[in-house]
Amino acid sequence: MDSTAVKEMGAEMAKAIQNALQTAGEAEFTLQFTRTESVYEEVKQLEKPQPKMEGLSITISGDGSAYGTTYKDLEKGTYLREDKIQGKEFLISDDLEKWDWKITGEQKKIGNYTAIKATYVIPKPELTEEEKKEKEEKEQKEGVSILDSIPQEDTVVTAWFTPELPVQNGPGSYHGLPGLILEVSDGSTILLCTKVELNPEKFKLKKPKNGKKISLSDFEELREKKQKEMMERFKGRRSGDTQVIMIGG
Repeated sequence: MDSTAVKEMGAEMAKAIQNALQTAGEAEFTLQFTRTESVYEEVKQLEKPQPKMEGLSITISGDGSAYGTTYKDLEKGTYLREDKIQGKEFLISDDLEKWDWKITGEQKKIGNYTAIKATYVIPKPELTEEEKKEKEEKEQKEGVSILDSIPQEDTVVTAWFTPELPVQNGPGSYHGLPGLILEVSDGSTILLCTKVELNPEKFKLKKPKNGKKISLSDFEELREKKQKEMMERFKGRRSGDTQVIMIGG
């Protein structure tokens, strides 16, 4: 298969993946917070109803695989997030990302609240000279893979926040706008607030604690290493034109 055909197939695969993400099933999340802290986690369907708490609680629909339980401390500028690599649990501990939001002024209604649009552009990853050289050598040796041929573009994150709830917080890792983020989209995942509750009773947010503590950069490095190992094992299962697929753990 020539490189042009592979690129065309890669573009088709990228479109198929995007369509699959857009049509994936929804999951329900809660964001419980005070002015300086928050916990964002998926609602377990068999979980018993929790007592009402002081502050605010919003229910969000989105991709259930997008986030583990996430705790943010806006005052300290840090966060904790549970995640997994091949079934092994990790607790990511790192500084909060600084989102350079651009407020557009465009408005719309989300429930009873007036929301204002803001955007943030995540540049596509750029390869270093060494990485480019390694990629060229790999393509000359093994040919162009379908995954490598998928075109990468800048990611535009769009958020809608309401100044009527003056808390600089939001679902997942999102924060830093002058009002609660009620909706956010990054092109593949949409998180939407469906309910806001005001609770008068005092409470203490429960921080995530499961898994081996690790920084975000070390976690991503380890995940990339494990993915490469998996791909190498997958290649090792090929024999001639016959492909052996292993199913299960």
